[in-house]
Amino acid sequence: MRLEWLDDILAVAEHGSFQAACEKRNISQPAFSRRIRQIEEALGTPLFDRSTRPARLTAHVVEQLDRMRELSTGMRDLTAALRDAGGQRRRLVIVSQHAIAATSTPEIIGRFADLDIDTRLRSANRDDCLAQIMTRRADVAFIHDVSDAQEIPGAQFLDMQQIGTETLIPVFARDRLEVLNASYARGELPVIAYPADVFLGQVQRRLIFPRLARIGRIRPRLETALTLAALEFARSGFAVAWIPEPLARADLDAARLVNLRSTLPTVPMTLIAACLHDAAAPVTRSVWDRIKAQSDA
Repeated sequence: MRLEWLDDILAVAEHGSFQAACEKRNISQPAFSRRIRQIEEALGTPLFDRSTRPARLTAHVVEQLDRMRELSTGMRDLTAALRDAGGQRRRLVIVSQHAIAATSTPEIIGRFADLDIDTRLRSANRDDCLAQIMTRRADVAFIHDVSDAQEIPGAQFLDMQQIGTETLIPVFARDRLEVLNASYARGELPVIAYPADVFLGQVQRRLIFPRLARIGRIRPRLETALTLAALEFARSGFAVAWIPEPLARADLDAARLVNLRSTLPTVPMTLIAACLHDAAAPVTRSVWDRIKAQSDA
């Protein structure tokens, strides 16, 4: 298995479709499709169910996604470690929750662009972000938090800084509102659910779903850990999705989506940067000092 193969497969898993993945991988869709076919031919097994739109990973590939992510991370870490020389590391590894990586992270990284640092950005769910910090596979993490949430795991070992606020909002395709209204009339709300073992899934179950009883039955039409995939399904009118507002802003401005906050609950969230108390690498401390100074300003 080659690293680029892993990255191609993971790009589809993380972004929900071939089209979104090829944009992330900076390759045309026909060329990306050919590469996927070549991987399948080399492995001797199909990786995607093409009977659906968009094509979806087959069940046996989904079962291996965590292992694939670990392999990809390990191979990149090994490559970076071999390149670092003389203890003068000028490389920073940032791990960010998926939605933050697609919205706020570029602006945050821009705050220390003048420090002449090479930055590697990973995206993961919140628990994985924190695990990568605790095991020193990443230097800085960007995560969401909500008021009255349980204490962040490992908080006693972390420096944490609030760097912004966002709102988790319910969105749906504007041109499919009649379908949603028909579901309301039946006493049913079709939703995109996040898994119970990821942060946004816990937020849904604790702060959103209990407030929907007045509508009627909640029907989870799809479960995914990926906010970008949830956004894509909301665009199609498949079900209502709760999305961090910056991620949905372009679709809202273009009137592809409608914000249902007048009828469905929203959740305010804080955006937090975290690193280990004892992070000793000069590059990490330089970046952390810059993040903290600009957030306190």
